[in-house]
Amino acid sequence: MNPRVCFVAPFGLGQKTTVWARTLPLARVLATHGWRPTLLIPPWDTPQDDDRRWKDGDVELINIALRGGLLVQLKRLLYEVNSIQPDIIHIVKPRAHAGLVQWWLWRTPRHQRPPILLDADDWEQAWAPINRYPWPLARFLAWQEEWGIRHADGVTVASRWLAETIGRANPTAPLLWLPNGVEPPAPDAPRWRAHAGKDVLFFTRFVEVSPQWLAQFASSLYEKSPGSTLLIAGAPVREGLDRPFRRLLQEAAHPASARIEWLGFVDRTQLAALYNRIGCAIFPAEPTILQQAKCSVRLANTLLAGVPVVASAVGEQAAYGADGAARLVPVQATPEEFAATVAEVLATPAQQRALGETARQRLLKRYDWRMLGAQLHAFYRRILGN
Repeated sequence: MNPRVCFVAPFGLGQKTTVWARTLPLARVLATHGWRPTLLIPPWDTPQDDDRRWKDGDVELINIALRGGLLVQLKRLLYEVNSIQPDIIHIVKPRAHAGLVQWWLWRTPRHQRPPILLDADDWEQAWAPINRYPWPLARFLAWQEEWGIRHADGVTVASRWLAETIGRANPTAPLLWLPNGVEPPAPDAPRWRAHAGKDVLFFTRFVEVSPQWLAQFASSLYEKSPGSTLLIAGAPVREGLDRPFRRLLQEAAHPASARIEWLGFVDRTQLAALYNRIGCAIFPAEPTILQQAKCSVRLANTLLAGVPVVASAVGEQAAYGADGAARLVPVQATPEEFAATVAEVLATPAQQRALGETARQRLLKRYDWRMLGAQLHAFYRRILGN
């Protein structure tokens, strides 16, 4: 009988990327290695999936019913885990519903339960001040994260910062660095093609840099590349988080304020049109814990599309952009220095083409989900062997 793995998610397949952009691709690859994967989901953020089940190829997705409140939802999750009888339980983020399932199951003696693994792709505590959680909630989520890290039979992590941090907190647990990957693109997938575009695309959640940094960058970009428009794409992670950015940029006396377009949330179907406008995309980041811990799916997919990228060499961005896949800007670079690098890329079509082609080849060689999923399969075998 093929082994079973049950991923327990903290949320659904909505705008939050982890489940659909990380867990599901890994589950699909595991199925090709003989596993029977199930994704167990509390769809509080995607209520349209309430109590729905379906198959994605050989991957089973189970969305529990939401009625009855948190305790009833937890009971349903535990019932499904017990019904599946998995050989491995893989907790997706040590927080909320998934963290509660981990806490409950850990109470069972090790010889009476399957291995409980943890997947971490973020440092969850770093979001508390950004989302302005009430103190009791922030403290509870911090406790969940810290407890979950220490109580796992094995850990997979998306960034080297997480590997170092979690390795110190739980040094006896086997650990696998497993960055976010990419799938070989379909022939009709959006792709950047060399042209004379001078616009600059900034994908943001309004947490990567400060409003002051972005205002200084925009003014400097206008001076160094006056024909460029800064396209700001993304929705704030919390309502109102974008207001300081808008206010500073709109109040600036510099003409740069007229060379900015606010695109809001950009759906994947809109990318082709965007790529036809731009000369490059930027991924600036300040060296905060939040930025060092994460592993950007958006950056990986942008590089895969062959878009010339200028990025701060912070955290996993430095790994994605290594070997000429992106123009990496030193962590300590000023907004003006970052803008100068962007202007140079925009003015050098040969560099744009070289960046785009190198990025595409490197992502497919080093970050293909098929390769990363095979590493997870081997890690599971190691866990079961132990």
